[in-house]
Amino acid sequence: MESFDKKDLLFFKRMIILIILLVISLSYLVYDKSISYTRYERIEFQSSGATLYANLYFPSKILGFQEQKPLLIYCHGIGSQRDFDLRIPIEFSKRGFYVAALDYQGHGESGGNILDIDPITNKPALAQDCSNLLDKLETLPFYSSVNISQIGLIGHSLGGFVVLMNQALDPRFNITVVWAPLVNFDPNQFRVIQPEYEQYIPVNLLNKTNTNNLLVIMHVNDEVLDYTDQALVAQNLTDCVVIPITGPLIGGGHQLFSDVVIVESIKWFELNFFNSISLNGPINITFIVNYIILFITLILLVLIVLFLISYSSKFIPYKKEDNRVEIVRKDTTLSKIKVKAINIKQILKIVFYTTIFLLNWEIFERNFGLIGIFLASLNITIIYFTVKIILYLRKLRKDEVKFDLNQIKALIKSEFQLKYLLYAIVCNFYFIALYVIFSYFYPFAFMWPSNFFNTILAAAVAFPVYFSLELLYRKAIYPQLSFLKKERKKTIWIVIIAVYVQINLMTLTWTWAFFPSVIFMYLIFLYAIIQNTLIYENTQRFSAVILSSFFLIQLFFAAVVSNALGVGSALHSFVQL
Repeated sequence: MESFDKKDLLFFKRMIILIILLVISLSYLVYDKSISYTRYERIEFQSSGATLYANLYFPSKILGFQEQKPLLIYCHGIGSQRDFDLRIPIEFSKRGFYVAALDYQGHGESGGNILDIDPITNKPALAQDCSNLLDKLETLPFYSSVNISQIGLIGHSLGGFVVLMNQALDPRFNITVVWAPLVNFDPNQFRVIQPEYEQYIPVNLLNKTNTNNLLVIMHVNDEVLDYTDQALVAQNLTDCVVIPITGPLIGGGHQLFSDVVIVESIKWFELNFFNSISLNGPINITFIVNYIILFITLILLVLIVLFLISYSSKFIPYKKEDNRVEIVRKDTTLSKIKVKAINIKQILKIVFYTTIFLLNWEIFERNFGLIGIFLASLNITIIYFTVKIILYLRKLRKDEVKFDLNQIKALIKSEFQLKYLLYAIVCNFYFIALYVIFSYFYPFAFMWPSNFFNTILAAAVAFPVYFSLELLYRKAIYPQLSFLKKERKKTIWIVIIAVYVQINLMTLTWTWAFFPSVIFMYLIFLYAIIQNTLIYENTQRFSAVILSSFFLIQLFFAAVVSNALGVGSALHSFVQL
């Protein structure tokens, strides 16, 4: 009983420390949020037959030199969503701007596809999304406090493509800033693109008469889009100002994570809105610190969940069955050598299984692209069950025993015990509840599928991926760790191997890694493996970890599927540009 009390005391000490640190980090986020915006609203509207969503941020700053405030519509990059990139909402609302961060067609919660054509206007849906959002904003009460002569657009990457079309077609937008924009591409690369789309591509649409006050900011060594083919082409068409960025940047040149980029964007809008770059006060950029605190907060939340999972296991005690008869042998030099040889053999098996698993992924990814990860995982699953069935039938033949359905029933009964399944569900509830609460109060990285269909489709796509990962960790690697006597040590080693495998997966798919939703999915998979390793440590049930993966991954993976479907068949072509 004394030992039990000490474990409880240690748990509560750790939780208190984590909660104190969490309160400190959340306090900073609340403070940083308070000096930027007072609140935000989720805006829903219709555009080209699809339901789209945006976040409208209400600035906390009052402009002393004018009564009404500017309005900025921000369009994120391809494969992202409206609350991943907080630079624009944080830095511009801090300057007294209303900011509407838009999930255009096929991204985040929004429906549709980036290649959709509006059946009424016969224009690309993307070319009207900002205009349709502005139509919606004009009907809201806050709009009376907007200076209608100070409405601007800002977009990154594919978002730059979107705002360039919208500003050319809608005279309400007269100030535009684009970061690393997609301006020029060959429509023949897109087999499914409709003929109506071609004339609205910025390279065919932009000219000096329909483009005013345009600023292009782009890295000269952008790893995704070519500086000459994009930024300089826009300049030749419109005589716009281009600011080239040089030198290494965090996240690469395309992401443009730099104070300079934000400062120059703010100066451009304020020069054109207020005729001054100093009237609105000094520029103080804080987004990098904000991101650091955000990630610290998320790590603290994860640690709290993992400690809760570990502590909750005391309520579902698992007693490991061990029918082996302990034979006491005298330690000799020969026996020690044999033990070491067995341990080395097991370690080599772990290396072999992991290597084969990764090689399987690499072969399929090189031949089929991102979908190759799904096919590779399906291949691993099929091979595993094929081998298990063959070995099972061979054993029956060797033992001269007929197939007995009762053995299968006994296995199912052993695996699917209610207390272990409930434990897995409770563990997922900890994470999802904290994630939803955090995302509700602070709009960052809230992944949610756009519709039920995508959730069902995600089940078909994601299941082989996490099932094959669980097979690797629970059925291939875990039995080889038998030389470790403590379950916690096994857990630690599986987590280390999982991190290694995940890094290799990210390396294999590096061309897709600039999609924030894909990066987020990598992190969710890694967290799921860590969580499931703790669950397996306390249950020894494969069914429990599969159930855990299903509840946790399906929700978030469905959101990634929403983005993938929204980007559609154009996705591969955009990556190659």
